[in-house]
Amino acid sequence: MAMRAVNQLAEGENGVVPNMAAKAAVAGGKAGGLTNKRRALGDLSNQQPAAAVGKPGLAKEKATAPAPIPVDGVKTRAAARRADGAVKDAPMPAGATLRPAQLVPRTRAQAAQAQGRAQGPSLSSLLSQRSEAFVGSQTCMRAPPPSPLPDIDSGDRANPLMAADYVNDIYYFYKRVEPKYKVPHDYMTKQTDINDKMRAILIDWLVEVHLKFKLMPETLFLTVNLIDRFLNEKQVTRKNLQLVGVTAMLIASKYEEIWAPEVRDFVYISDRAYTKEQILGMEKVMLNTLKFHLTLPTTYNFLARDLKAANMHFDKDVTMLSSYLIELAQVDAGMLKNNYSLIAVAALHVAMCAYDKPNKYPRELEKHCGYTLEEVMPVASALAELMHKAPNSSLTAVWKKYSSTKYNESAKKAAPAHLLPPQPVA
Repeated sequence: MAMRAVNQLAEGENGVVPNMAAKAAVAGGKAGGLTNKRRALGDLSNQQPAAAVGKPGLAKEKATAPAPIPVDGVKTRAAARRADGAVKDAPMPAGATLRPAQLVPRTRAQAAQAQGRAQGPSLSSLLSQRSEAFVGSQTCMRAPPPSPLPDIDSGDRANPLMAADYVNDIYYFYKRVEPKYKVPHDYMTKQTDINDKMRAILIDWLVEVHLKFKLMPETLFLTVNLIDRFLNEKQVTRKNLQLVGVTAMLIASKYEEIWAPEVRDFVYISDRAYTKEQILGMEKVMLNTLKFHLTLPTTYNFLARDLKAANMHFDKDVTMLSSYLIELAQVDAGMLKNNYSLIAVAALHVAMCAYDKPNKYPRELEKHCGYTLEEVMPVASALAELMHKAPNSSLTAVWKKYSSTKYNESAKKAAPAHLLPPQPVA
């Protein structure tokens, strides 16, 4: 018996069985004696007592129970629905038709049709029409006119690294921005504590550092450009001139190299004349002074294109001698008055003359570099003179570098006699 009572209690709790006293009162019509205001919950129609399942007596009792009586004048929603019947729709006016729910405007086109106005083209159809019109106009366009420059990149079409479709535009851009990164040839006159000779000593030493660290050629040329542009903007004492040089090479190495030397390497190579903090501090000053403009064309970039235009890029003798001449030009401050592109083509012309090539200034080279032979000759003569004086100069870093077999002993080649200025008679 105890077990049965427990089961009945559980059914009353978990089976959502309404209050038994309230249910008995509803069945007997005794409303006056109840004070529970939540009595109406006992008549919720969506509740099915768990105990009623499988017990016909309870089901019959529920079926024969009279309708619930309002408590305190409040009628349950279910009782009101049963008493009033189903809600009826309002009567339709005469001649009116029932509009199906699916005809309610759902799209922009249906709404426009319902309002009786014209529907304009959608955005997608408008874009499609424009695309078709553009494709049609492209098919009707004429083929672009042939380039006035001789085609020297036909053999590199299959090599994506050579950018054969864009290389002419790239070098045209280089020629256009070249004056922006060129310093005045007399900028050193603004300095009060350093001069051109000190600049030459610094660059000669940096050539040795560059060779010691085994850096790329682009790094050296970018280093010299950064030094010149910085000295053109800032006053530097001779005590800090070497600091400017090592900092410029540090920046250029970070920009050009895969594995750049560390700051401690430059501290060591400068014989600990400067600390790590001084180099890093100068790096911030230099980058802010130059406004972080590091992407620029150098003499080395122009020489690479000129060698290809002259079809000499596979000739080791001409290539090495040309490289030797443009490095000599970096040390000499007198060459600052010439554009990088002009120095490059003049160095190539001197090298071709030194090795007595049949065509010393090909038409393809003239078209691509943009200089006539008359414009090149004064610079070529100046380079030939530097080449002639290099073995006896006090600044020998470049000469020693290109006297080695690794660089084809280019520095030992005699300068073309017809390019040298008249020598004084001893």
